Amino acid sequence: MAVKSRIAALTAHLQQGLLERDTPAKLALLAALSGEHLLLLGPPGTAKSELARRLHTMVKQGHYFERLLTRFSVPEELFGPLSIKALEQDRYQRQTSGYLPQASIAFVDEIFKANSAILNSLLTLLNERQFDNGSERLTVPLIAVIAASNELPEGAELNALYDRFLLRFQVEPIKDESFTQLLTLNQPYQAPPFEQRLSEEELTAIRQGAEQLPLSEALIRLLHSLRQFLAEQEINVSDRRWRKVVKLLKVSAFCNNDSEAGLFDAWLLPHCLWQTPEQHGPLSAWLEQHIATDPGFSPQLMQDLVDSWQQKLDQDADPVLPALTELGYQLYQDENGKPVLEAQGQRQKRNSQGELLYRQPRLPDVSFTASEIKNLGSQLDQYEPLLETYQRPTALKPKAWPASHIAARLRQLDERSTELNQYLDWLNLQLSDLDERLRQHLWLDADLAHVAHQQLVQQQQLLQQQAARLAQLREKFAELPVEKD
Repeated sequence: MAVKSRIAALTAHLQQGLLERDTPAKLALLAALSGEHLLLLGPPGTAKSELARRLHTMVKQGHYFERLLTRFSVPEELFGPLSIKALEQDRYQRQTSGYLPQASIAFVDEIFKANSAILNSLLTLLNERQFDNGSERLTVPLIAVIAASNELPEGAELNALYDRFLLRFQVEPIKDESFTQLLTLNQPYQAPPFEQRLSEEELTAIRQGAEQLPLSEALIRLLHSLRQFLAEQEINVSDRRWRKVVKLLKVSAFCNNDSEAGLFDAWLLPHCLWQTPEQHGPLSAWLEQHIATDPGFSPQLMQDLVDSWQQKLDQDADPVLPALTELGYQLYQDENGKPVLEAQGQRQKRNSQGELLYRQPRLPDVSFTASEIKNLGSQLDQYEPLLETYQRPTALKPKAWPASHIAARLRQLDERSTELNQYLDWLNLQLSDLDERLRQHLWLDADLAHVAHQQLVQQQQLLQQQAARLAQLREKFAELPVEKD
């Protein structure tokens, strides 16, 4: 069975009968596929341990281990009791059979109750997959740990443990609309057939195959944009966590039969980067705005680009040179905006309020406004407009540019238009079968897929408008005057 279809079948088994737990189920399986760990934060009775038990049935080899920690937990509860026989031989060694060092999938409840007596060994086991048993450092078969807690860690000594969980999800009690379904639920869990489960060799092959996948340029630009957003939100993400996030993105893409990790694999980012549950909301909102849009071709960015080219055109087309006749005489602009030779012209005079002035032929030294003439009971046509002589403005013409300048402008515009049109071609191709690809996507839920579809359609429409503006700008630049040789 192909990787994608097997993962889809395992996801369905993992989710069966669990209400409103689709996302943590996918995250749990993704944790196992990539060799990472998942933290479930939330109250008791929300199917956290059930999810871990089911995850163990997704793999063929190894044991399952489960333990609830308290403040008084001792290392023996996690790592096994000391071997009496070894002590008789002056060796400090634990009997690890049936305990965490021998488990492939483990569930540790109230993980942050871990005390200093067990913390260092637990950190080494989670991160390096190794366990110090006496004088020996052993490699453990651990695939993934699902941990649970009712609260965030308190105390700096637990920060390192918290950081070991790349995937984090806050589990809430089910909503009111699912309550009746919860009460009437009568569907016992059915583990997947043994042949459908994943072997250690297959998990290794998935991880090795995922490592070979590149990150798409659009995804790299998205991660740059996200990093800037995180800085604005004062959310610190270490370089090590970014590297682990990249591994997750690649596993997500590989299991979906993609040739590269792309924008749709960003679905998992909000579940990797929050430090407190309150940060998850802004991260999810940011993702919904960017899940399908390449930051390098965002409508706002392209509009700013085209606006900058419009400014360049306005500057290049600005008429700043005096207009001359063929014989070299200066031209001036008349009242109608037409070029004329006469430097002075006549126009109707106005007062300081901008009102036109008139005079009565019998009273040449007196001027009246139209309203004053009306108040006198006279007709306006009985008065003559009062004229004044004024200096006409110099007629200007657009500056002629060297042919090399115009050619450079056109070349740069052609490059921008080519890039944008190539992206639009890719976008059109994406939209041609988008609904089917979203429907068959291994990880995206229906709501996020709908958001992605809307984003791509809107982006296509807005970018087509900017492409048309770029074409018009090119025509205008090509019409600019060119210096004669």
